[in-house]
Amino acid sequence: MSQTTITRAFEQWKAQQGATGEPVLLDEFVFANVPGLEPDRPVDRNETLPPAEQIVHRQAVSRKGVVNDNAVVHSVVLGADVGDFSFNWIGLLHKASGTLAMIVHAPLQQKLKTAEGQQGNVLTRSFLMEYNGAQAETGINTPAESWQIDFTARMAGMDERQRLENIDIFGAAAFFGDGYLVGKSGNQFYVTKGTGYVAGLRTTLAENLNITVTTRPVKVWLDVCWTGTLTSVWGVQSRITVADNLADYVQNGVQHYVFAVAGIDENGNITDLRPKGTLNEQQASDALRKHEQSRNHPDATTREKGFVQLSSDTNSESEMLAATPKAVKAAMDNANGRLEKNSNGGDIPDKKQFARTIGAVTSTTITLGESGWFKIATVVMPQSTSTAVIKLYGGSGYNVGSFEQAAISELV
Repeated sequence: MSQTTITRAFEQWKAQQGATGEPVLLDEFVFANVPGLEPDRPVDRNETLPPAEQIVHRQAVSRKGVVNDNAVVHSVVLGADVGDFSFNWIGLLHKASGTLAMIVHAPLQQKLKTAEGQQGNVLTRSFLMEYNGAQAETGINTPAESWQIDFTARMAGMDERQRLENIDIFGAAAFFGDGYLVGKSGNQFYVTKGTGYVAGLRTTLAENLNITVTTRPVKVWLDVCWTGTLTSVWGVQSRITVADNLADYVQNGVQHYVFAVAGIDENGNITDLRPKGTLNEQQASDALRKHEQSRNHPDATTREKGFVQLSSDTNSESEMLAATPKAVKAAMDNANGRLEKNSNGGDIPDKKQFARTIGAVTSTTITLGESGWFKIATVVMPQSTSTAVIKLYGGSGYNVGSFEQAAISELV
């Protein structure tokens, strides 16, 4: 990206011109090819013209225009009849005094001349100077035309602002659904189609993409950049790279941003590294994951929510434990085995045995060797209206219910 500055020499010269009432006239552009120039570093305001051997072209200002009271623009048009040379340094100066007013450091550019079947190029360069009273001091009255004003820097600033705002929403990276999920079918690894954000740049993979993995362990990276030309539609370009390590980089003046979407271990197992959803959703998911992994949880009580321990104990009186299905089943089996009080004994399976068990009825065997009356039971009646029923069953060869017969065998 280019860097621009107005020199201190110009400020001093401009002050002298103002003191004598002379106009501030800048009338020449100088182009140079400076070895080792770093276009991304700020320009020193004390910088002077490069050595003569580095200057590749000089040309008079083609057009001047006023933008407002405090801004004027100087332009130069390098036609197809100019060239061939390369340049990365441009200066605007007052030719007579040699005062260098404004400097631009830029990436290396080429100017070609039309000759011998080679089509040359036409370049336009404009310098917008802003300072108090610029229009009055230069005496420029012609309005600047749209072609003289380079909006590239401003538009680049708008793009960068949008990218940073996206980072505020989506973080360093964000993916939706299965977008850019790395999968495997047999021995073939692939990246799933979908949408994601890397460093604020939105990118979409239209179809699943097979990738080649030759060595493991390794990571799969999504590489994105924002690119275009002055006259084209700008957009995000992306590609998938398989590598151990990768960092953001600049290539041909274009900034690239990278993010690892998956890791593949030596056995071919895939670890998904994609953050899911917006930054808020990512933070919520991360907090939940950390909470699940933590052991510092509050215990639940009868008044407060929290975590409880399971127990199959059916005799505990604790209010800090939760019953397991096993404990619940034991309680249900116990309850189902009890009698229903409202049935008054009607739900007893073996009523005779129940009577014997509680001592309400006795049973015995008596053998009589002669005839006569024998006392075999005493019945105590709790009330005068009570009725006792005694059944006597005779032995073999006797009639049931004939109490005078011998060998009465059972009382129930």
